[in-house]
Amino acid sequence: MKVTPARFNMFMFFKLPSAWWSGVRLYSINDSECIVKVRHSWINQNPFKSMFWAVQGMAAEMTTGAFLTREINLSGENISMLVSNNTAKFTKKATGKIRFVC
Repeated sequence: MKVTPARFNMFMFFKLPSAWWSGVRLYSINDSECIVKVRHSWINQNPFKSMFWAVQGMAAEMTTGAFLTREINLSGENISMLVSNNTAKFTKKATGKIRFVC
């Protein structure tokens, strides 16, 4: 199956509904980069009126996950993925439309 933003977003709706309902969307994917966007809204905000850190984590991880899913599908091999480490540094309040690029 070819990985496209529409297909991957539909996959998220059925298999990763918390990411989909939080507004995480694959925007574009190609050979060199993967872009995921999420818009700050009432459903993904914390009590301090900024985006909840877990939503940002889902979007950031989605960039690498979608990119690897595409490469695995293109290879034709049967490979599974497991996140073994995740590090983040939050430098300012997340509001508006946030873009994550891998």
